[in-house]
Amino acid sequence: MKILDSLRQATAELHHRLEGENLTGKIMDHSISLEEYKLLIYQNFIAYRSVEKAISGFLPIAEMQKTSQLEKDLKSLGVPVPGEEHDIHFDCKDEMEAIGAAYVLEGSAMGGLMIGKELKNCQISQLISEQHFFSGERSSMAGWNKFLKFLRSREFDQNQVNKACDKAKETFLLFEQAFDTVPGNC
Repeated sequence: MKILDSLRQATAELHHRLEGENLTGKIMDHSISLEEYKLLIYQNFIAYRSVEKAISGFLPIAEMQKTSQLEKDLKSLGVPVPGEEHDIHFDCKDEMEAIGAAYVLEGSAMGGLMIGKELKNCQISQLISEQHFFSGERSSMAGWNKFLKFLRSREFDQNQVNKACDKAKETFLLFEQAFDTVPGNC
């Protein structure tokens, strides 16, 4: 699939860099503290809400459930849900930009599935209730599978692919910015 291969190639370096710059590595090696976990959920909430709002007007196929899952997790962790003034400015001007942004959001389900499984092996798992975002459940892949089906049903020209790739890279940069956010209320 041309667009999917292009999106993967265009974002590979940013994706790899981002994996090393956030707290999920501490879940994978089972060293994350409760406060670090709260911060990770907060940072993801800010990023996902910022991007989901921008996508929603262009892609009705996107599930847009990640923000609500993260909000449930914040509440169960006793972390106040941040107001929209904490969001990072992000917009999509058309469907192709929304496709690029959705690639990042929906594609995160694969990593989230693995992270959720490893979270259960962390010491803090005894301190947290059921998690919705990092649930470790196979059902978390539903949005990604629906997105892939949508991409396969369409043809895209090179200009459209380039536009989607540029927005996907911008979306990874937004996540990088969100992972630098340290609120005072976690």
